[in-house]
Amino acid sequence: MSHLRWMLGAVLACGAVPAAAETLTVSGSYPAGNGNINDLISIAVDRFEGEDGSALSQALEGELTGVRFGGQPYFRVVAPESGVPTDALVTGSVRTGVEESGYTEKRRRCVEQDPADKNKCLKEEEYDLRCRRRVATVSTNVRLVAMRDGSIRYTRPLSARDEQTFCPDRKANRTVEAFVDQTLEAQVRTIRGDLAPRDFSDNVRIDENRKGLPKAASEAFKNAIRQTKSDQAGACDSWAAIARDAEPTAALAFNLGLCAEARGDFTVAIDWYGQAQRLGSKNRDIGEGLTRIDRHRRSLADWDARKAMMGYD
Repeated sequence: MSHLRWMLGAVLACGAVPAAAETLTVSGSYPAGNGNINDLISIAVDRFEGEDGSALSQALEGELTGVRFGGQPYFRVVAPESGVPTDALVTGSVRTGVEESGYTEKRRRCVEQDPADKNKCLKEEEYDLRCRRRVATVSTNVRLVAMRDGSIRYTRPLSARDEQTFCPDRKANRTVEAFVDQTLEAQVRTIRGDLAPRDFSDNVRIDENRKGLPKAASEAFKNAIRQTKSDQAGACDSWAAIARDAEPTAALAFNLGLCAEARGDFTVAIDWYGQAQRLGSKNRDIGEGLTRIDRHRRSLADWDARKAMMGYD
């Protein structure tokens, strides 16, 4: 299927330079954290209650509007004031709070200086300095309602707390405004990840173990390792050529599985990963790779069903 190669094929075909040496780049998308809204195509984000509710709802609306999968919009985002019927409505509230209290910190000061050296203190004393403790909180509740039957398909409470202390001789690390802004941005990203798939790109380290390979194959394997720094697709071709001429080792099987995963050949990748395990590989990246593949496939399956409902080819 052509869509299996959409996410990952270009990485290797273009010979992209990885972010780190001796790795292969695996890119794709994970499915939405909440799989209960895959049938809801059009969505409106109502203004959230609370002083900062408008800022969060506007940011969330923009975030959902920008979600793309396969180059196509994932949602049809509708303005709630338009009156256009929608499949789902997102509502919620944002509550912010600030509490301050006083406390003291110990300090030392010089009470007698050396007459001969003003930089030298002969006697110090301890004293109390009055300081302030500020606790800021942001509590957000969000829910998504399916309009055709009124069912609540998604709900999530989100909260954050920031404690700052400051004294006449020390400022707070950040302002309340900065904390609130950063928290709202993080909460928008969290909600977006629950409602829509999210892209990822990982640099996965290859297995460099050449044990068990004949001398010529071992040298070719070593050259392929170096090749990953500038030509990932070429390195994968080199490992494939080795596997045609020599019995695969656990390391070679793993690398070929990683190559297949990176180009989107998931069935082949699973076979190679399985062979690596049968050959005794203890590489924990095998399990992580199998998990990535399962999530890739679910993401693609969700999109296949969704794009059919949205009328995409």
